[in-house]
This record gives sequence, C-alpha cells and structure tokens, in this order.
Amino acid sequence: MKKAFDLIVKRTGKAIGDFKMIEGGDRVAVGISGGKDSLTLYLALRELQRKAKDKYEIIPVYLSMNNNPPHKELLEFFEKLGEKLTWFKSDIEITVKKMMAENPKEDMPCRLCSRFRRAVLYERIREIGCNKLALGHHMDDMVETFVMNMFFAGKISGMPAVAQSENHPILLIRPMCYIQEDLIVEFVNTTEIKFPPDYACELLGDKISMRDKVKELIGELKKKDRRVLHNAFTALKKHNFFHKHSKGTES
Repeated sequence: MKKAFDLIVKRTGKAIGDFKMIEGGDRVAVGISGGKDSLTLYLALRELQRKAKDKYEIIPVYLSMNNNPPHKELLEFFEKLGEKLTWFKSDIEITVKKMMAENPKEDMPCRLCSRFRRAVLYERIREIGCNKLALGHHMDDMVETFVMNMFFAGKISGMPAVAQSENHPILLIRPMCYIQEDLIVEFVNTTEIKFPPDYACELLGDKISMRDKVKELIGELKKKDRRVLHNAFTALKKHNFFHKHSKGTES
C-alpha cells in the first residue's frame, strides 16, 4: 500500500512541477466525484501540501447533479480525515435529460454532463475564492479521450494537463496525468483507508459509455504490449499536446 501511494504522490508532485500547476498562495478546489480517482488525488495533494515549502490551500468540492447532498459514505470519508466537503446544488440532471429528449441521436449524456459540470464548477469555486480547479483524470483518461475524439468526433483534441478557461479566470489542472489507473487501483485495494462505494451515474443508467468501449479496446492492446498506454501518452507529450494554454475538447 505504502509503495503504491508513495509512487502516486511522487508522480503527482512531478506533474505539478513540470507543468507549474500549483504555486504558493493558490487556493485549489479539488473536484470530488466520489470515485477512487478524485479521492486518491485529494489524498495525494493533501500529502504534498503538508510537505510544501510555499503553502497553498486545497478545498474538496462536490457538485451535485440536482438538489441532493452527497452520499453519506462520501461525507463520512472526509469526516474521518477531519476535513469538510463543500458541496453545491445544480440543475444539470434536468438540463441534460431535456437536451437528450430534444435530440434522440444524443445517446450518451457523458459529453453534455462533463461540459455543464465544469462550467458550473468554475462559477461556484470562484464564489469561494478559488483560482484553480484540480480534477482526478489520470493517464488512461487522457489517452482514452484523445482516441474517442479522433475516432468518434473526427478531431485531434483531448485533455491537456493544464488549461486556461476562455470564459473564467480559473486554471484547470490534472495533477495525476503521469499516473496509470492500475496504480490507483492497487492503492485502493491495499490501503487501510475505507473508500466509499462508487455509485453508478444516474444519467448513464445501464448503458455502456463510449469511454468504457475505448477502455476495453486499449485493455486488449495492453495484453499484447503493456507499453501501449505509456507510449500513446509519450507521443502526445512529445508533440506539446499538454501545453499550458491548449484548448482541449473533452468527453
């Protein structure tokens, strides 16, 4: 457990340094979905914050799809850490369902939901004085998004490690961009920390998302060569895909 978490912290710190993600005096909102990735990111940033010479703040924030509060297991997770989870209400669920009803060809709500969630989060975290938003996307997410956009949207775009919003003064950062999902799974499966259950998306229901299909494809390729994911990420990095002001289209 300790080795997996130590690697996560080390690689998170390297990404923060390489891309100059966090500086002293920053007030960083950490987007919490309730899943293993965002919670692992928070724990890693908490550890790095403790050791940092130039102090900064990290605030875990949760955006509800409706007026319902976070699940009690998620609230208890932060209570055990001695931290408070800040949460916001929204009408995203109603909005996405309405748009999908008006456009039956839009069979996956993920693209709409992620766009709305980010826009609402920008507004809410500004209200509490944050200047940066950290999301728990890892290397797998970034490669999968690139493949999804190329195959299904006909564009070369994806998730930059750091991106400046065009409409908000918020800087979006992805400190776990150097971490593969397998390492996070190893940490969660071996740590004594009790993670809350990862509840299914209310909008997706029993549908298989496009991301799941791409993940399965990459998983099959990894069986033949475990370097597949790392090689794809390295290729994107070599071509300045993660430049600070890249404009990524996400899913």
